[in-house]
Amino acid sequence: MEHGGLEGMNVQSDWDLVPAAAELTAAAGSIPLPQGLRLQVAQPAAGERTRALAARYQRRIDHLLGRPPAAAAHSLTLQAGQTAPWPGPEMAEGFELSLAAGGSRLEAPSHWGLVQGLERLLQLVRPGVSELQLPAGRLRDRPRLPWRGLLLDLARHFLGLPALLRTLDAMAAAGLNVLHLHLNDDQGFALEMPRRPLLHQLSAPGGHLSVADARTLVSEAALRGIRVVPELDVPGHAGAILHAYPELAIGGAPDRLPRAFGQTRGALNPSLDATWSFLDAVLADLCEIFPDPCLHIGGDEVHPQAFLAADQRQRDWMAAHGLADPAAVQTWFLAELAGRLRQRGRRAIAWDEALHEALPRDIIIQCWRGSASLQAAVNAGHDALFSAGYYLDLNYPAAWHYRFAPDAGPDALARAEAALRAEPEIAPLADALQALQRAAAEVQPASVGMPGRVLGGEGCLWGELVDAQVLDRRLHSRLAAVAERLWMPAAATPDFGDLARRLPGWLAHLEAVSDCRPLTLPGVALRRWGVLPAERPALMLLFDALAPVRWYQRLLGPAAVARRLGAAVPAEEGAGRPYDADTPLSAPVDQVCPDSLTALQLEADLGVLARALAVGQNNNDAARAEASARLRVLARDWQALPESLAPLLQRSAELAPLVTRVDELAELGEVLLAWLEALPVSPDDAMTPAGARLHGARLHGARLHGARLQALIAQAGPPRDDLQLAVLPPLLGLLEASAS
Repeated sequence: MEHGGLEGMNVQSDWDLVPAAAELTAAAGSIPLPQGLRLQVAQPAAGERTRALAARYQRRIDHLLGRPPAAAAHSLTLQAGQTAPWPGPEMAEGFELSLAAGGSRLEAPSHWGLVQGLERLLQLVRPGVSELQLPAGRLRDRPRLPWRGLLLDLARHFLGLPALLRTLDAMAAAGLNVLHLHLNDDQGFALEMPRRPLLHQLSAPGGHLSVADARTLVSEAALRGIRVVPELDVPGHAGAILHAYPELAIGGAPDRLPRAFGQTRGALNPSLDATWSFLDAVLADLCEIFPDPCLHIGGDEVHPQAFLAADQRQRDWMAAHGLADPAAVQTWFLAELAGRLRQRGRRAIAWDEALHEALPRDIIIQCWRGSASLQAAVNAGHDALFSAGYYLDLNYPAAWHYRFAPDAGPDALARAEAALRAEPEIAPLADALQALQRAAAEVQPASVGMPGRVLGGEGCLWGELVDAQVLDRRLHSRLAAVAERLWMPAAATPDFGDLARRLPGWLAHLEAVSDCRPLTLPGVALRRWGVLPAERPALMLLFDALAPVRWYQRLLGPAAVARRLGAAVPAEEGAGRPYDADTPLSAPVDQVCPDSLTALQLEADLGVLARALAVGQNNNDAARAEASARLRVLARDWQALPESLAPLLQRSAELAPLVTRVDELAELGEVLLAWLEALPVSPDDAMTPAGARLHGARLHGARLHGARLQALIAQAGPPRDDLQLAVLPPLLGLLEASAS
């Protein structure tokens, strides 16, 4: 992976931010805050909104500092221009934050810029020698792309208002500004619909947002400069709709609410007046609840046989509308729905399967299958959103998502896709990835004179394997990567190594200023597994050495994955998927993060040693000593895991399968420690004959231990129980350094 310079990852800077600062002028010294920090508004007549914003962030600052401001508190003055009542597609989010001992100032052209600046201010409060402090200097920043979003799926596993509100805090901290709510799918309809109440009465088994909940969410999002864009996914993915209103189905409704995941043949019948009466009623409810000018209408994964004209009435309807095939029916449906939205003053968004010559050009296309559809949409005159590189439910590490920038151009995005397919963890599945990308490239509407714009992108966390207890551990490390790529200036050089260095502080910041707990195992899981307080550090050490399997391997199951890899698997074996909407998400894998901070630090420290081993290259004795010390501590901690966790693994049936991983880590720790002891003290050892002999002997010992390590890695490499050792890729790099 191209991690840039991971050296010294553990070192934190006073100006470490997510997203990284665009234009920063650091000054000497710092601003101690022993008396607290007071926010004040520049003009008494600045407006109720600015005063309310100041009061809200004052409470958050007081909580962070542990005290309200005293009379002698440091002051920061807020000043902003006029602002629309709701955040919108063209809102100005730039700001200038000046921090100085004599008084600080935050200026922005709009209320929304103040929000961005205050979120950065919260990140800059750091421990000093004896009290919390701010760095001195000036920060100017503004986002590159106007649409920086996160999709959450409320239909497969419901996420209630508390989970959504804490996620809004994380989004605001990261500079994201659109929450996209996937409200319906085959498995559920997650919002109260006053005009069509059977949707939430019959098709929301896991719960739903009330109208009051949704309005609270919209209001709280606006306070944070975040838009809420609802999605009504039609005409496919309609199992929950058809369970409640079976008369709207084409080709038959499900006999019960679907629980299995995967594409179904159910779809809304576009030829029925009742279908359009239903959709008008649902659109009326959605437009009353959500003030945003955009509304997503889905359009993805409609079964190819859904609109085959099975009866004469359907054939006559298609002929009357000049529709020759199912693709034309799909386009007509989406165009009609977008037109009805347009009459309500709203703009439609659709997934990239909707691309078609006849699709109205004002529909925004959200590209999820591959970068080719992004370019095709823009060439055809559509504004577009990019999500293909940001599918967070695939459990890719942050580094893989960080390669993608929506507006980088087709060649750069194609290179990022090729690099993704080449990753060793998923390279055997490259054909499956490429098939989806090829499908995205098949639809190429004619180009128009005025191309569309790349508005931005969205990270998508689909809900098949995510519920409220899983959410925080699954989301936030990758959210930082997506947010930074959507915000950072076009001229900036992306450096994942630098983000990796900032990532631990970022996650700790979320725990300090919000209810998000990306670094903490939830109490529900700890109680279920019977974990004692004294056992938690060792369990966290184990979990942070692991990672979930990547791509859809867990969702599809071993048999289906084996078939995709060309294995001859009997048809009856693993015929169904191992998970459905009712499967409890209570296994250890559900609380293992896709990003291992241990693996990132391990890679950084081993990189320092590898460079030090090359004579004359980066012979930084201090950096090498610090890296070696951290590695020795880690190796000894791994060695101690069997003793620390043996009682827990014996009494917890759910954790018991991890005993093999514990033993593997203990052995890896032993070999890593032996390798470290065998390393030459310094490349300068080789400068004398005696030193050269010692240098050679130590290198020979290191290579012997490297051979043993290689055998261990081969043994521990295959996934088990949907988990793999995240620390193996950095250790493979160690082997390469030993061999050279």
